[in-house]
Amino acid sequence: MRLVHAGFLRAEVKEPFHERLLYLHKALDQLLQDHEVDEVSVETPFYGVNVKSLMQMCHARGSLLAAVARHGIPVHEYAPREIKKAVVGNGNASKEQVVFMVKQALKDAVFEEDWPLDVTDAIATALCRAHRLGNRVVGVDDGSTVSFADRLIAAGATTEAARRAQRGVR
Repeated sequence: MRLVHAGFLRAEVKEPFHERLLYLHKALDQLLQDHEVDEVSVETPFYGVNVKSLMQMCHARGSLLAAVARHGIPVHEYAPREIKKAVVGNGNASKEQVVFMVKQALKDAVFEEDWPLDVTDAIATALCRAHRLGNRVVGVDDGSTVSFADRLIAAGATTEAARRAQRGVR
């Protein structure tokens, strides 16, 4: 496993909402054209106390998912607790614990200090998908199997951290 690209899209807050949605759609569409993407993993939204924010987030999510669908890429959704359980081994893990385990899983990857936590959450969502795939590799059916823990170790994680993460999957 290796991190190919990470970052975030930020629409101009001063722009009208529909223009921000268009920006997100076009920007993701361009990323999908620039990178070979086999599948996409997303976190299911959870209900907070602010309904207006939830609605806007769902509109943005729909704009992004439409860009993914336009490319015919399969989408897999995971609940926040499921992602935390897969990556940390605890569905109630803190953001800091998720960041730590993501960095352990991708030791050689460059992590920018000014990235919002959403970037690490997105990487954790991709790692959750890798956990769910188990021994299978997307697009490969050669009978070979490699455990997720072995892949973490190959990526530079400690054996203990990799085994802990593996136990969180099963």
